[in-house]
Amino acid sequence: MASSSQETSVIGASTQLVGRVSGNGALRLEGSVRGDVGISGPMEVLANAAVEGDVAAESLDLAGSLIGDARTSGPITVREGATVRGTLVGSQVTIDPGARVAVRLETEFELDF
Repeated sequence: MASSSQETSVIGASTQLVGRVSGNGALRLEGSVRGDVGISGPMEVLANAAVEGDVAAESLDLAGSLIGDARTSGPITVREGATVRGTLVGSQVTIDPGARVAVRLETEFELDF
């Protein structure tokens, strides 16, 4: 997920945060956050993790749950088994088969006519 030059913060599986999370570097979420998340690096939400709030990050790899909007400068990947409800805005959005989504997508793409 994160390059070796970026510090990765971890919110552990038994942790439940209420409030805004912000910082520099990468974030790996194993627990849950109820509030907005704003980080400068990539964010990874593991399978049993959940965010209820908006996410702003460099990129987002989502295997857990997101109820809120995600805005990234890079790619957003929604993995099999993930649940998303909100708006996804990224340079590229990938939704794997088996993901449960109710989203509005905003991304740039090219159509080959």
